[in-house]
Amino acid sequence: MKLTHKFELLAPERRPQDPRLDGSGLRFETMEHGGEYPDAMPQAIKLIDAQGRSCIYVPISQDGKVVDTQRFAFDFGDD
Repeated sequence: MKLTHKFELLAPERRPQDPRLDGSGLRFETMEHGGEYPDAMPQAIKLIDAQGRSCIYVPISQDGKVVDTQRFAFDFGDD
């Protein structure tokens, strides 16, 4: 059995934006570091736009270990 939570799409006006498309209004903050290997690789990166909206990017993991994906697809069906 696979349990998956489906989230509603976030409206464009609520997403972090880059109106000039050059990254000048965006800030990046590294968050927690560490992981499986003894390196300084961040395990989460926070993106903040000029209006203070943010999102956090984390690596894909399975059973607590970071994995590399070959590809993935989004299904936005009305299931």
